Amino acid sequence: MNPIYLFILISLTGILNSCISVLPASRNFSYCYPNNHYTLDSSFLPYNNLSSIIQKDSGLTKRYSIANLNLANALGIINHLDELNRLEKEYSIHHSLELQVSIIEKKQQIINRIIVCKTEIASITAELDCEGERAEQISSYMTNKKNSRVNKLTVASITAGALGGVVAIAIKPKETSEAVAIAGGLGSASLGLLSLTSSRKTEFMHPRNLLSDIWMEPENSDKYPYSIWYILTHKEFSNKQEFTLCHNIKERWEKYEELTNKKSKNTEKQIQLLFGTGGIYSSDQLHVRSQMINQLQALIKLIDQDLQFLLYAIE
Repeated sequence: MNPIYLFILISLTGILNSCISVLPASRNFSYCYPNNHYTLDSSFLPYNNLSSIIQKDSGLTKRYSIANLNLANALGIINHLDELNRLEKEYSIHHSLELQVSIIEKKQQIINRIIVCKTEIASITAELDCEGERAEQISSYMTNKKNSRVNKLTVASITAGALGGVVAIAIKPKETSEAVAIAGGLGSASLGLLSLTSSRKTEFMHPRNLLSDIWMEPENSDKYPYSIWYILTHKEFSNKQEFTLCHNIKERWEKYEELTNKKSKNTEKQIQLLFGTGGIYSSDQLHVRSQMINQLQALIKLIDQDLQFLLYAIE
């Protein structure tokens, strides 16, 4: 066989062996989703105009902070706190066993509602944790595959360059030797370029996307428990009370994940991918999704702090 043909065959074999790597699609996504939908108890609905309720009963503001009352309203227990105040006032005048039992029962109703909210927080953050781990796991798998491919291409590039040099010295005539040397250099350069541009993508689906409602911020959400969604979409629960928690986390995403230029085609595709039902992801895009989910998870977990302060105020 002509040495040039032999060298080209060896180079092509190296390229093919180093480049072939099929990544499986991530279609097993339902294990993160809850078995049932969150239900709304109509007896625990918040008031649209809390300030008017507070003005009618100054006793609430004497015992509870505005932050406590805003949270209690989100849980739909303002009327229960009002009733608890009334019972305790009566008990301070008439120390009857019946009133004492009523106070205990009312406190238990309020605490039960807080416990339900805490379990809802635990449930939604567990789902977010699962989704974040799922994205990070596939991202790590893709990164490992990419690194393995780069290593193979690097070895193939070195081999092609060395083989081309050895064959060029060994064969005659001069024209053939020079052709082999050039072919070896081109093969080595091509493999080196492939290692620099190496990338892998895979299908990653998420029909129930917890990020989408945060981005769109609809009035009601079928993905989040009612109380948690109320807290996320009302500005009185943010530190400065200028914007909602949803708005604030979206601003951070836009700034740090480069989603501000919505007129850019690349940005538009990124937004559709992250906040849609899924699609073809790169390893970096999956890592971005995982980071966003982790930020949202931390934001929702912080609601537990406010619940704790409300419990202290009740007790």
